[in-house]
Amino acid sequence: MTVTVTIQNTNWETIWSFNADYNKSLSQMAQDHNINIPISCRMGACYVCACQIKKGAEHVQIDKLMPPAILPAQDENKNFKEIFTCVWGIQTEKIKSNENFEVILQKNI
Repeated sequence: MTVTVTIQNTNWETIWSFNADYNKSLSQMAQDHNINIPISCRMGACYVCACQIKKGAEHVQIDKLMPPAILPAQDENKNFKEIFTCVWGIQTEKIKSNENFEVILQKNI
């Protein structure tokens, strides 16, 4: 079915929601919908593209385009608190599933 990605600003207001594309990074998908998530290194190291993940961490693939150079902090359940949108994407099997899923990201900038 679909994986809906929702992007929020720092005030928790929804900027945009869109259906995920299985072969793109989260920052590429956002740019396709005219949402500016700054990127720099494109390697998952500089934190410029980092977003807080508020919901759906279990649907995100950390090495969609390539393995990140570093891993951001995790909570006590080993869920990532932030993600690097330049290299992370949505798990292909979630997008091709018969279920609907949601991922909510909050821009840090």
